[in-house]
Amino acid sequence: MGGPGYARINATGGRAAEASRRGVVLYLAKDCGSYSCVSKMAGIRRYCLSRGWDAEWIYRPSYSAAELAAIVARHRPIGCVADGVSGPIRLPPRLFRGIPLSCIGYPRGTTGDHPNFHFDAAAIAKSAFLELSASRPPCYAAVGCWVPMLWSRRRIGAFRAVARAAAAKCRVFSAKPRPADESPDDFARRLAQWLASLPMHCAVFAVSDETAALVVRAAHAAHRAIPGSLTLLSVDNFQDICEKADPPISSIQLDFERLGYIAAKAVGEMLDSRKAAAAENPMENPLSAGPGSIAGPLLVVRRKSTAGRGRHEKFIIDAVEAIRAGACDGLSAAALIARYPVSKRLFTMRFREATGHSVLDEITHVRLEKACELLARTDTPVAAVADFCGFGSYQAADWLFRKRFGLSMGAWRAANAAPRA
Repeated sequence: MGGPGYARINATGGRAAEASRRGVVLYLAKDCGSYSCVSKMAGIRRYCLSRGWDAEWIYRPSYSAAELAAIVARHRPIGCVADGVSGPIRLPPRLFRGIPLSCIGYPRGTTGDHPNFHFDAAAIAKSAFLELSASRPPCYAAVGCWVPMLWSRRRIGAFRAVARAAAAKCRVFSAKPRPADESPDDFARRLAQWLASLPMHCAVFAVSDETAALVVRAAHAAHRAIPGSLTLLSVDNFQDICEKADPPISSIQLDFERLGYIAAKAVGEMLDSRKAAAAENPMENPLSAGPGSIAGPLLVVRRKSTAGRGRHEKFIIDAVEAIRAGACDGLSAAALIARYPVSKRLFTMRFREATGHSVLDEITHVRLEKACELLARTDTPVAAVADFCGFGSYQAADWLFRKRFGLSMGAWRAANAAPRA
């Protein structure tokens, strides 16, 4: 560590001098260890390793032009990725005139010729509405971040638009008037009063897991049971937040690692373009990879805050939890239904009313989630993955992968495998 608020993390563990000889891409961020930044760094590292480069993570609470110039002079990077999610870093044009630069999460139109990558608010909103609408709730509600953020407003606006297109009622918790010094506790107290006014069985969309945790606190204060009278879905799937909440929070998993990878890839494409142009015409020096792109959500991780949507019989919530615990151990729909003192017809009808899909669909979903985790994070052979996840056969698992993702298990791994430590 080079002083308070500063760090360099080398992707391959090599020294800085060795990194400079290999070529290094800098990841510039204001955040110093959140799951999202760790995952984006993993994606940057994965791309850099494929090119024989190093990647280093630089973070400071703030960056002055002089500090940025000193960092660039010290590391002499072949490219940079600037993360603007926690607050845009000012990027002096003269400093990055000769260095390929891509950006993540900057406000649109603020990065000039540098590509800018971000998550698709419309796709997130559609995924959230589809998940929350399974039980046909009479009302929807949306809660933004307690600190006004551009991405929060975009997600709220996109969710309202999706609800409007479906002719559904959607109430939004307004952050205005918001005192400048309002604390999370003050925000939660205002939110509790608002939650108390919502109709029964309202489906609530929170723009982030941190926001959802405040919703849970406010719901307890308002005596609104989750998932009894309110269902709750958030975004990011930060496990340390979602799984510690009471109840655990269902959340949309965003593919942060992929976002980092495509941002680093843009840097590589700019370098390749510059080299190709220099070989043909030494006067040309292109350093733009286009405007950037957007990434959609990865999947919905279901927990108790949306379990038993619609009709809230206890056996439905128990069944959902039993599937999550036993689907990969070979649990079948017939074996699950046999545990409960109700007819098969009634069970399947109530389960579909509550979740929006069949028992078999839920079992398959849990198995696919686990299979994706094993394929992306381990070297387990694909045939063994199918066995570990309770599919019965590799052929059955591969067919489901092709149906869900349009890829075989092997091809999915090749496209999504995380870098090995």
